[in-house]
Amino acid sequence: MATEIELKYFVVEQNVKQSISQLLTDNQIEFDLQVKQLGNSYFDTPDLALRKLDMGLRVRTQNNAREQTIKTSGNVVAGLHQRPEYNVSINQGFPELSLFPQDIWPATANVGILQQALVALFDTNFERVTWLFTFNTSTIELAYDRGTIESGGRIDSIDEIEVELVKGDTKDLFALAQLLFSGIKLRPGTKSKAARGYALWRDDNEPLDQSLEIYHQKEGVLSAFLIGVGQCLNQIQSALDTYFKTSQLQDLSTFVDALASLRHGFWLFNDYMSNESRNLRAELSHFIQLFSWVDNAIYLKELMNKTGNYRKKLEYSEQLIEQLKLEKRRVPDKANVVELICSERFNRLQLALLKLLVSNEQSGYFCSVSETVNLRQFAQQKLTGSLTELHKGMVACEKQNVQQYIAQRPILHRSLLTGAWFGSLFEGELRQQFRMPWVDIQKGLCELQTLWIIHQQLEKLAEQPIKIVKWQHSKVENLMHALEHSIEGALNMAAYWYE
Repeated sequence: MATEIELKYFVVEQNVKQSISQLLTDNQIEFDLQVKQLGNSYFDTPDLALRKLDMGLRVRTQNNAREQTIKTSGNVVAGLHQRPEYNVSINQGFPELSLFPQDIWPATANVGILQQALVALFDTNFERVTWLFTFNTSTIELAYDRGTIESGGRIDSIDEIEVELVKGDTKDLFALAQLLFSGIKLRPGTKSKAARGYALWRDDNEPLDQSLEIYHQKEGVLSAFLIGVGQCLNQIQSALDTYFKTSQLQDLSTFVDALASLRHGFWLFNDYMSNESRNLRAELSHFIQLFSWVDNAIYLKELMNKTGNYRKKLEYSEQLIEQLKLEKRRVPDKANVVELICSERFNRLQLALLKLLVSNEQSGYFCSVSETVNLRQFAQQKLTGSLTELHKGMVACEKQNVQQYIAQRPILHRSLLTGAWFGSLFEGELRQQFRMPWVDIQKGLCELQTLWIIHQQLEKLAEQPIKIVKWQHSKVENLMHALEHSIEGALNMAAYWYE
């Protein structure tokens, strides 16, 4: 058995082979270069029995030689893949499960029945270019794969880099990744070729989980923070995977929300943070600010959507439509987004967060850490403080003052994020009953923001169309009444974390 430890990155530029060789040469790194064609067939039962055991089975063909491999349950965080694997040379193209060690199978697995049910699901065929070299004190293999995944006539592309630690220290793996960031546009890859192949075989895409919930059990305070960071990182990269496929602003918004949730965790646990950790929080704030335009872009898109709720009313004024089109053209395009996402600075931030999770140097990120602190009491304290801030802000709002209510959106968002970080520690039904009115209020404030954008654009017109002005005022007035009623009810709800 070998435990594969590697970093995986998706490539978003051309001439990758030349760029890698040049980068290594420029840094006086001598390497052995190989190019080979790899063909892989992946197998499972029709009901994905191996997948349910968190196992992946393949047969690889290389230079007329075949090898069967099974990968067992492992860990994937932020592009770092760690999975035990077992390899056996074979003569045929169909796997034989009995050749693997018997102790890898769960007690409930019947290997004979699994063998009889095996079918081929999908194939991967790609060119692999490898650079084998010594970096600092470690032996590292860098592989660039380019090709296709195929299943039932459906095809997905492969264009990725894997950096594998053959022998040595994980620190050197991270250091080499930082070197790659300086010369190549990359983004971390959380989905293996196999995971993408399964999705292709099913002919579907797993829906993006937009819940941003952090799931804890009875860990200490530090452990709870690290679990949350890992979950947020995976959510960030899942959202980016989806955005690269869809180019939809809503998926980009989910990415920004995940960044905000991660930063919020650093704020919640601030008393335990060192200056190094606070630097990470500052970097998160930097990128959140760079993407602060996304919300307004979504509102503008809704306003300009021909099937949107407000479009028919807005068409009474061609001048207003032109003004909104002008605002929409100022929104950064996907090329600008990709440049930020694949920048050296953002990749370094993600790698630093990954090192925080997996390195043995966590003491450098924390101070005054005590795992004896009661996590539930800690959560109650943070939830109470968040709700107090929200109460204070909402009560201070003057009736019908739109801008004051819109200004409460960040406070409400932070309160909901606090609930997302600690909610799994408390009874689910009570929590949902408390949370749902505030989620509805958040939606109402978003709609109020959309109507306020219309108001702002109307004010820029030389002649304001009376019909639209009256309609906008009426919509705002009705929405404000509804919000005030909802807020009054939500403020009177008992806190679920003390039930």
